[in-house]
Amino acid sequence: MRIKAFAKINLNLKILNKLPNGYHEIHSIFQAVDIYDMISIFKEQKDFHLTGSIVCSLRENLISKAKRALELFVGRSLPCRIHLIKNIPVSAGLGGGSSDAAATLIGLNKLYGLNLSLKQLVKIALRVGSDVPFFISNIGTALVKGTGEEVESVRRKLSPFYVLARLHKRISTSEMYSLFDEHGKTFSELIQEICPDVKKIYSYFCPVSNECGISGSGPTMFAGFNSYSEALKRIEGFGFEKFKGDFFICKPSQKTYVIQ
Repeated sequence: MRIKAFAKINLNLKILNKLPNGYHEIHSIFQAVDIYDMISIFKEQKDFHLTGSIVCSLRENLISKAKRALELFVGRSLPCRIHLIKNIPVSAGLGGGSSDAAATLIGLNKLYGLNLSLKQLVKIALRVGSDVPFFISNIGTALVKGTGEEVESVRRKLSPFYVLARLHKRISTSEMYSLFDEHGKTFSELIQEICPDVKKIYSYFCPVSNECGISGSGPTMFAGFNSYSEALKRIEGFGFEKFKGDFFICKPSQKTYVIQ
């Protein structure tokens, strides 16, 4: 089974109360975009193998965590090989690991005929990560509330194209929440203090785009445009040599995953 697992951007993000368990309540518009990882899942007789792109230890990988959480829920082993082709930048606020985890849950549920409901999958997803329920929902534009468990479809005018500017720097989500608790500043303010290059590019794109912001915990910045040519023009106007990172041009997606 092959699954396209799409990235996301946070068109807005409000961090609300910190709960006794250490998690934070959020209120955010998540938008899927058409940059995707490719997940291929094969049944095996025994054991588990993750092949392809390896970006962290097997135990910490969200694909592995999702598989373990699913096995714990159904009370049985699900031996398989999962091959990951990684296109979504890691630790960039684009939800790549969470999208991969959701694809793993969806894929194993279908491959092994577990017949788990969406509600059950969301329950498992929350044990893996707070962004995973959004990707399980397969709703391209969603309002996400609580600690990620409340996902509902919303109507919103979207830009036809988005420029993503991703700095060559990994940002830990847990580190960002710690800084938020300590200083009370938004992720956007914190990222621009931590990464001066992000502040430069943010200042350049915001006046010339439809909408502009930092996705999730960063450091990726997004800017919306009405056409591909306008998006490309603005990237070239900034100058590739001025930014120590990568530019992407993408479109909004109506889905968070596609089974092929």
